[in-house]
Amino acid sequence: MGRRIGNIFKFGLSLCLAGGIITSASAQVEKHKIPKPPKVKVEAPETPEPAEKPYPRPTPDRLPRDERFTSEKAMPVESNVYVKLCVSEGTLKITGSERNEVRVFVRDGRKFVTKVLEKNPDTGKPIGVWIANATSTEGRPGPMSECLAGQSVEIDVPMNASINLSGRATGATLDSVKKVSVKIVEGSIVLRNISGGISAVALQGDVMVESSAGAIAVETTTGNVLAFDVSPGQVGDLFKARTNSGTISLQKVNHRQIEANSISGSVNFNGKFLMGGIYTFKTTNGSIRMLLPQDTSCNVKASYGFGTFNSALPMKVIYETVSPGGKNLSATIGAGEATVNLTTSSGSIGIRKQN
Repeated sequence: MGRRIGNIFKFGLSLCLAGGIITSASAQVEKHKIPKPPKVKVEAPETPEPAEKPYPRPTPDRLPRDERFTSEKAMPVESNVYVKLCVSEGTLKITGSERNEVRVFVRDGRKFVTKVLEKNPDTGKPIGVWIANATSTEGRPGPMSECLAGQSVEIDVPMNASINLSGRATGATLDSVKKVSVKIVEGSIVLRNISGGISAVALQGDVMVESSAGAIAVETTTGNVLAFDVSPGQVGDLFKARTNSGTISLQKVNHRQIEANSISGSVNFNGKFLMGGIYTFKTTNGSIRMLLPQDTSCNVKASYGFGTFNSALPMKVIYETVSPGGKNLSATIGAGEATVNLTTSSGSIGIRKQN
């Protein structure tokens, strides 16, 4: 009997030991088990803004409810009218039309007035118009008190009109007018089909110029400059582009005198150097890239600091110097009919052939 009980005891002990071994083995397997990868949420990529509306920026709604109105006014004017205005916030669009009138439409914004600055003595029609916030005539203080404001501002003017625009926080598009002078503190500027010259400054935003003519000067502090299909209105018209922090891209810019200067960004040129033209491309911390036709004819003077210079077009090197302060090169491409000055402190200079 005692032997039987002992056998039972030994059998039970062996089961316990086996169970412990199995449990320990399972724990070891669990310990070294490769964890499942976490689930990653895949989001669809954002759709980029269309090329027709680059650089839009929403502006905060700072107008109180009792100052929000939707209103529209029209005034007959001379075809060569001068229009002055200021917009403190909202999106702005100014379009040239064949009608000799100034039409202003403000959505959800301040009430406005149109003041005649000057009349044509022969016809009595205005040749100078000021569009202003209506309450600015009531003595309301503030540096922006005369400015329009709203969700959107749309203005139609004659195609031969000249525009003088200033703004605080607004994205502005001007299309099919004769001449433009514009300065925006915060927001981007789009200029199309301006026939008689451009002066544009965006302190915090991009500037785009397309299909325009005349003397052109564009500048931005923190933004990019893009110019496409522009030309001089008369001999001697200059094209100037400047940015402190951004890229300058020029394509089919047909001025004989071009100056492009970026402090922290690249300068890109795709076009043709014209006979007798003077082209100056400069960047402090960036590269200079030029895409030129096979028959390019120019004299090149390049200073490229601690960068490199390479050309896919054949050129005759006049001199090349290397010093602790940087590198300098003088060379001729073709017959040397244009003058090209290239400067970068810490970037490369490259010339490639157009297809």
